[in-house]
Amino acid sequence: MFKQKIIYSILVIVSLLFFRSATGQTNTIYFMDGIHQSSYLNPAYQDNCNIFIGLPALSGVNLQVGNNTLTYGNLFQENVNSSDTLIVNFNDINNNLQNSNYAIASTAIPVLGLGFWVKNSYFTFNIANKTSVKLSVPLELATLITEGNGNYIGEDNPLVISNFGPQITNYHEFAFGLSRQITHRLFLGARLKLLFGTANAQTKNSEIKITTQEDTYALKLETDMLLNLSGPVTISRDSEGNIDSVDIDDSNLLSYALSTGNLGVAIDLGANYQFNDEFKFFASVTDLGFIHWHVNRMNLTQKESFSFSGLSLDSLNTDYSEFDAILDSLTRFTNLHESANDYNTILNANIFVGATYEVAEFLKLGLLSKTSFYNKDVLQAFTFSTNFTPVKWFSGSLSYTVSNKQYTNFGIGMAFRGGPFQFYVLTDNLNAAFWPKESKAVAIQLGLNLNFGCGKRDDYSIINNKKFRKDIDFM
Repeated sequence: MFKQKIIYSILVIVSLLFFRSATGQTNTIYFMDGIHQSSYLNPAYQDNCNIFIGLPALSGVNLQVGNNTLTYGNLFQENVNSSDTLIVNFNDINNNLQNSNYAIASTAIPVLGLGFWVKNSYFTFNIANKTSVKLSVPLELATLITEGNGNYIGEDNPLVISNFGPQITNYHEFAFGLSRQITHRLFLGARLKLLFGTANAQTKNSEIKITTQEDTYALKLETDMLLNLSGPVTISRDSEGNIDSVDIDDSNLLSYALSTGNLGVAIDLGANYQFNDEFKFFASVTDLGFIHWHVNRMNLTQKESFSFSGLSLDSLNTDYSEFDAILDSLTRFTNLHESANDYNTILNANIFVGATYEVAEFLKLGLLSKTSFYNKDVLQAFTFSTNFTPVKWFSGSLSYTVSNKQYTNFGIGMAFRGGPFQFYVLTDNLNAAFWPKESKAVAIQLGLNLNFGCGKRDDYSIINNKKFRKDIDFM
């Protein structure tokens, strides 16, 4: 049984990685006191330490994977004839498919982080490498795979598959942030981000139309596709202009990684409002921006049609001309036309709205709404949290998140401080470790921070302190 649970856990993670990954920060961190990475979700956040230093790769690595449609239990079931084998559960797959089935993933690896105070203003600077992945599978494509085209017969009843394919982006981010107290109760923050794209794959147009003749069941396929690429990819063609191979240019990976030709910009905005001694309200928007792809770019288009009415077995006994003609037609159909035009991609923006209620000096309750935009798809999540700081060297959080029609997302967060060192670990999906078969997502975030001069700003109005300074010097 233990071995079987390990296999389940591994298959869950693998299947989730292939079907989706999610966004870079856990929701649990939003209301946790004293963790600098909270400012990545709300730039109005202010540290109660004079100086923060983020260490390369150590101060905030996070990973989230999952999908909006299926759990491992929906995908596979045990073979009743053999407990050691699994079979695909097509019934559960069909019952759980939605109009838009997608997989989304993102990671953020810190390179450098810095936060410091200048009078009443809190400045931040950070460098990170970020990756976002989305794979879309529309209901029509999933149905074609599981059920075939039997429900789409006739000229007036074609099967149209659209809005599918990958959206993959890797880029470097240089972010400059400022948070400031505006009034006795209001704090505003903003972060400007300079982006340098290193690799991208984007399906701009994706439509396949399949028409099945009612009397002969002959097939006609029509496509309208546009795939934009930027990165170390080279395409070789044969003498007739057909694609012969697609290769990764691994000899110049460093130059691709350090390229500054694909420039982008983004902004984060945030606000915190202390309504009274108990209630505090929060709002923020992150990753409003785009990247303009100018170097190492490639556009692959396909707008073709292909008809197939079957093969005559008698003709195959005499010659292969009919078969060769079909292969030639199929080769032309699958061929891609190449160009080199600039294009733009937008980031996956997020909107946060939340509030906390302070039950006691060391205990507060939180409610957070997060709306994420992935091209034409919108993902909504609600997180309820209990946040506590019983001693100066420890803070914690227990959370519950409703997302992706999943109602069993229990999270936990812990932060420990010893001298200038702070270690934290968080997850929105602790249940995935115990019930992997029923989980749609796995999320974990951890890091090691350096903080200096903590708890020495009692005369200033900071987010985690209710001692307000009345005579604010804005100069």
